[in-house]
Amino acid sequence: MATSSFDLVVIGSGPGGEVGAIKAAQLGLKVALIEKAEHLGGTCLNWGCIPTKALLHSAKLWDKLKTIEEQGFEIGAPKFHWNKILERKDKIVDQQRKGLRFLMKKNKIEVFEGHGRLTGKTSVAITAKDGKVTNIDTKSILLCTGSRIKELPFAKSNGKNVLNSDHILSIDHIPKSLAVIGGGVVGTEFASLFARMGSDVTIIELLPQILPTEDGECVKEIERNLKKQGINLDTSTKLKAIEDDGKRVKVSCEGKEDRFFDKVLLSIGREPVTDDVGLDKVGLKVEKGGFLKVDEHYRTAVANIFAIGDIIPTPALAHTASAEAYHAVEIIAGHTPPLINYSANPNAIYTYPEIASIGMTEEKVKDQKLDYLVAKFPFAPMPKAKIEDATVGFVKIIYEPKYREILGVHIVGASATEMISEFALGKVLETTVDEIGYTIHPHPTLSETIAEAAHVALGGAIHM
Repeated sequence: MATSSFDLVVIGSGPGGEVGAIKAAQLGLKVALIEKAEHLGGTCLNWGCIPTKALLHSAKLWDKLKTIEEQGFEIGAPKFHWNKILERKDKIVDQQRKGLRFLMKKNKIEVFEGHGRLTGKTSVAITAKDGKVTNIDTKSILLCTGSRIKELPFAKSNGKNVLNSDHILSIDHIPKSLAVIGGGVVGTEFASLFARMGSDVTIIELLPQILPTEDGECVKEIERNLKKQGINLDTSTKLKAIEDDGKRVKVSCEGKEDRFFDKVLLSIGREPVTDDVGLDKVGLKVEKGGFLKVDEHYRTAVANIFAIGDIIPTPALAHTASAEAYHAVEIIAGHTPPLINYSANPNAIYTYPEIASIGMTEEKVKDQKLDYLVAKFPFAPMPKAKIEDATVGFVKIIYEPKYREILGVHIVGASATEMISEFALGKVLETTVDEIGYTIHPHPTLSETIAEAAHVALGGAIHM
């Protein structure tokens, strides 16, 4: 028998679940949030976005210290204490966890700790760690169960020398050598991090290029800079086996000699968590890849059950999940929000240099046989780029020639992940490349590079 009744039950407290629960409460709904992990926040807060970016920031500072004398400072031979860097990372994560708990309390959201499973279209059972089961009733359900790390059947992580992206966040030393299996976003970010901290890093990628979904010209720029950092790129390389003898790891690839590394990071992607959620109890079935099918409002085949984030086939990004949850709960509350424009959904990759994008790559535009033009400008001539030693990279705008609307934007360089938001808004507003060019950008800033790229489309960049 149910002990409590709610307007909305949210299963999973990652970026989607967190936003969905809070927004629903703000809209006047009585909300329950269920989380089976020890802490709220999901992968992003505990093992993903936040801790990795904290470590990447430390690596960036360490890199700056290596050339600090060029800025006129004399501080002697710099050194770092990895344990203190980890402590700072953990402190940031803990602060965010506490903030999230506060927000749940502030918004009067009832938090249940345990594994949530559907038992009916309007009922959920929560199994705590001690086995105690709590049953609750609800009018609507929002599934935000996220994703988990994929493993290869012939090469599994062991938490010792063969690591996954969770393990490596707590590694107690910087390895002398590191093989990263998989050149996607997570793999390249960790490669960039550990190379800057002193590891001899090799990325092993099955496909012809790393970051396969990004614009090819941008990837070439990233690859060139990763190589300058000393990272070895083994693309078009098929992994055969990994053997850990307790001291070092042997990595075997087709057509190559065996190599040995101190540590190996397995980074081959993630898969949706849609099993053991009770979908069978309500007649829901997963599709190819384990995803749930939803409509444009994130409603499943069961009218009062919604799903967002990594368990549906949209971009598996924290901010995407948050936006989808925001939309879904507005629908649940009876509102009529605008549909999400995925062509304006920004990608952000925190390698060195950063890479960020919205819309279509040049390859995709060509595949669709669309008429297009490209306007591109490098950071190097800009004074703020020189001031901040941020001359690497460029802004690339792809636009259609008739109405001059933006098809895609790709930025490689410092603060790319911050600068892309201008184009995300521009895409939503159907801004033309001309309007970007006629918009006044403050001087001196890195964002002037955006204006210069747009000026190329207007007939010629000013500072080139």
